Amino acid sequence: MNTLIIYAKRPLPGHAKTRLGQAIGAEQAAGVYARLLYGYLHDVLRAGWDDVAVTVAVAAPEDAPFFAEAFPEWRIVPQIQGDLGQRMAASFVQAFAAGAETAVLTGSDIPGLDAALVRQTFTLLETAPLVLGPAADGGYYLIGQRAPGAALFDGIAWSTSDVLAQTESLAYAQSLAPVYLPTLIDLDTVADYHFWRQTDWVKRKA
Repeated sequence: MNTLIIYAKRPLPGHAKTRLGQAIGAEQAAGVYARLLYGYLHDVLRAGWDDVAVTVAVAAPEDAPFFAEAFPEWRIVPQIQGDLGQRMAASFVQAFAAGAETAVLTGSDIPGLDAALVRQTFTLLETAPLVLGPAADGGYYLIGQRAPGAALFDGIAWSTSDVLAQTESLAYAQSLAPVYLPTLIDLDTVADYHFWRQTDWVKRKA
């Protein structure tokens, strides 16, 4: 069984894309997140996979009913309390304990992330133990592992440009050679926002 874990939150002002909201306003940032969130979720839903179990792991328990009503096809669970590394580690442990042979975890606010990249990840995991989707800011937007998984989340300086490099160090220390997806932007800063608006508009007019 393949499992896709999507980290998501309600697209509310002050709750979503707060860093971007400091630059363009909380309402506007929430709207940007809503567009990315629903575009990605609908793309995954339209893929109609019968070999992938989808779990939406929400940022807060009160977010769960919002997604459960909109996406009854999927399992909706709150993330555990803790830092990002603790939450991600727990998500993989839960997926593998439930019988997943491969598990992929993604965010929900990455321009360019779609069902095709997720499907590519599951294909790569047929032979690779670890797949990473690098973000242009030095982090990653996707991580995929085969069961039983590896310890790749301890001691990481989250929200810094060192995240990917530190994760790679942990992987190689465990004799895991990552396979990579294309690098995508993570829309957090006002520069990211303007780049996204320009490139997305040009792409849609082409």
